[in-house]
Amino acid sequence: MMRSVFVAAGVAAAALTLSQPASGQDQPPDKWVMYCSSDGGRDCGAQATIDGNSLLGQFLVMRYSAAYKKISVVGDGQGVRASIQVDSNPFISTSICGQGICQFDEGKSAELLQQLRTGSQIQVQLELQGTMAGPFTQSLRGFDRELQRAIQAQRGG
Repeated sequence: MMRSVFVAAGVAAAALTLSQPASGQDQPPDKWVMYCSSDGGRDCGAQATIDGNSLLGQFLVMRYSAAYKKISVVGDGQGVRASIQVDSNPFISTSICGQGICQFDEGKSAELLQQLRTGSQIQVQLELQGTMAGPFTQSLRGFDRELQRAIQAQRGG
C-alpha cells in the first residue's frame, strides 16, 4: 500500500513537473503556487521551482501534497537523497527516492511543514547519482497562503 501511494504521488508529481517545465523555470523568485492535479485522483498542494541561478540551468521543484500530506523534491536525474533546511534548523533528509522524486515520510513531512509555515527561507539540495544539485535557497514568503489555498481546494472548497 505504501509503495502504491509513493508511486501514485510520484507519478502525479512527475506528470505535473514535466507538463510545465518552461513555466516552472520562468517562475519568478520567491514564488510559491497552489496547484491541483487529477492524475490518479485529486491532489492539491503548494510548490515552488527553486532555480540554482547557475549556468548549468539546475533547478528543483519542492512541493507539499495536501492529499498525501507529504513533501517531495523533484530534480533532473535519479535522486538518491534530498535534504531541506528551514532557517537555522538542522537539515532533514530522506533517501526514499524513485522515478526522479525524493519523498519525505509523514513524520518528517509533518515536522518540515511546521517549520515551513513559520520560517523565512529554506535551503534544498538533492544528491544525484554521482553529483549534487544545490543547496539552493528559496524564500518562504507566500508559502503559507498557497498552502491554505491548496488545503481548501483539496477539501473541495
